[in-house]
Amino acid sequence: MSVTCPRIAILGIHLESNAFAPVTTRADFRASCYFEGDAMLVEAAKRAPAMPMEIPGFVGAMNASGPWEPVPILITSVEPGGPADQAFIDEVLERMRALLAVSGTLEGIYVSNHGAMVSTTDTDPDGALYALAREAAGTDRPVVATVDLHANISQRMVESADVIISYRTNPHVDRRERGAEAASVLRRLLAGERFEKTFIRTPIVAPTVTLLTARGAYADMIAEGQRHIGPDLPVVSVVGGFGFADAPEAGISILTYGHGRRPREVAAKLAQFAWAERDRFKVKLTSLEQAIGRALEAGQARERTAVCLADVADNPGGGARGNTTDILERLIAANVQRVLLGNFVDAAAAALCHAAGAGARIHVVLNAGRADAHAREIPVDLEVLALSGGVVVGRRGVNAGRTVHLGPSAAVRIGGVTMLICSRRVQCADPAYFESLGIDVGSYSSLVVKSRGHFRAGFDEWYPDERILEVDAAGLTSPMFERYPWKALPRPVWPLDPNTRWTPPTAE
Repeated sequence: MSVTCPRIAILGIHLESNAFAPVTTRADFRASCYFEGDAMLVEAAKRAPAMPMEIPGFVGAMNASGPWEPVPILITSVEPGGPADQAFIDEVLERMRALLAVSGTLEGIYVSNHGAMVSTTDTDPDGALYALAREAAGTDRPVVATVDLHANISQRMVESADVIISYRTNPHVDRRERGAEAASVLRRLLAGERFEKTFIRTPIVAPTVTLLTARGAYADMIAEGQRHIGPDLPVVSVVGGFGFADAPEAGISILTYGHGRRPREVAAKLAQFAWAERDRFKVKLTSLEQAIGRALEAGQARERTAVCLADVADNPGGGARGNTTDILERLIAANVQRVLLGNFVDAAAAALCHAAGAGARIHVVLNAGRADAHAREIPVDLEVLALSGGVVVGRRGVNAGRTVHLGPSAAVRIGGVTMLICSRRVQCADPAYFESLGIDVGSYSSLVVKSRGHFRAGFDEWYPDERILEVDAAGLTSPMFERYPWKALPRPVWPLDPNTRWTPPTAE
């Protein structure tokens, strides 16, 4: 039985966890995004909100589709990083539970969630979040969730939610749309409709560079799933997973929701396709030597926007630190000219630049006191070109229309390299980061981005796919999975274990 003005709770946690990165702390979450109660709705209504864009998408679609009463509970999110401090997760879940307890009668719950979080003691804290939502909703009121397409879907998540909707684009430029889709599905559930669900997890733990959606096996899976969408099959979520979480829940997963045999048939067909096409999830990278050579040629010839080097192994968007030095050292040693690099994360170096002022020429040791196997200390003489507080409204791609906090930032020149140094770990996904410092991206011969794939939607006006080289360098997000000391990943899995055997399920 439908309710004229349903009261819908909104809550969520966003963290993509890299098990090999330092712990993500309470301070990290709080410094990035933490809103409770009405502050969530205020933020969602802003022109450039500093929150997951699914929430503005959901709120806007609910507003447009009929009367309702939002019951904002709590949302917190942070840039991908290491396992969440379990004490903070416990704190957030308890706070959510307390706010839900005093929120009055609810007709449904919307969960905005990344889905690939692990904590210092738990491989499935997302499942605990979903269980909390189900407990608050009861057995007969709907719980609808949206997740990143890099989520690791657990059985607990599937059982606790009526519907889980994943992004369909990578780079993730459809976040608002998926929030709006969640609102549409929730309206159907509020009217009394219920869906049968099918869940299949494959033994394919794909490197994230193979999970782009413009082309490739994963793109074909998503397109095929969407081809079957209709009244009897409203939701098909093909979830790529996130291997770096090193969790038993990792792997490409398929979720279908609908009526009759269709959900089972489509899920089985997609699983069979994934397994038949598994060779397409192998990785091919460009050697560091070849990549530097191409950038050197472009600089010498004074070409414009000739080549983009993607430092996929040092992607802050996957939990890496944003400060590895393999590519930077080689660029400096080879005297490569007319190259632009971002974002290099070094708060101490940024502070020195701010203290010196724009126009200053100073000596700085990059990574001073924080060197490791992937990020060496580099003494450099640099010129400070421009300074910024680092509050940027995204212009293109995954962060378009969203406020991003880079922290105190500086544009500097080191020989032929112009570089953006920032204080917070944010992947280089939007030209607005450079433009906020007066840098014209299109005036350089080459671009180096510390990003895995989201940069493609931000910089494609200069660098189409044929000009992009994914470079084989060191870092916490290298797609060469054989280099990691896995502990909890389900084994065997493809392509890490070439002898993996699996029989895809049928529709029966």
